[in-house]
Amino acid sequence: MSVRLGFQGKTVKISDDMSIAILREFENKLLSRVEIELYIDHITRGTPSRKELQKIIASLYSVSEDLVIVKRVMSEYGRGGSKAHINIYLNKDAIKLLEPKYILKRLGIES
Repeated sequence: MSVRLGFQGKTVKISDDMSIAILREFENKLLSRVEIELYIDHITRGTPSRKELQKIIASLYSVSEDLVIVKRVMSEYGRGGSKAHINIYLNKDAIKLLEPKYILKRLGIES
């Protein structure tokens, strides 16, 4: 795969008020993607948007933003933290084949 791995277990400071801890990286060769679970610490601000997470992960893993799909962001009640599930695909064909139509519409891939 062309996605650079090796961030599992590491914490990356994004800004003064946000850091990301990579909990799990899984290379799913059958589905041509890397599946990532992460914890976002954002105590002094709101939950980051999907678009913001997409940009951060794309720059961290050195891939195009078009190949990063933020599946779920779950905020923890009363805490300044969220968990997220993210998929990084190898190509757009895999995205069109595997992702539901509503996600393709949300991203502007399919109308």
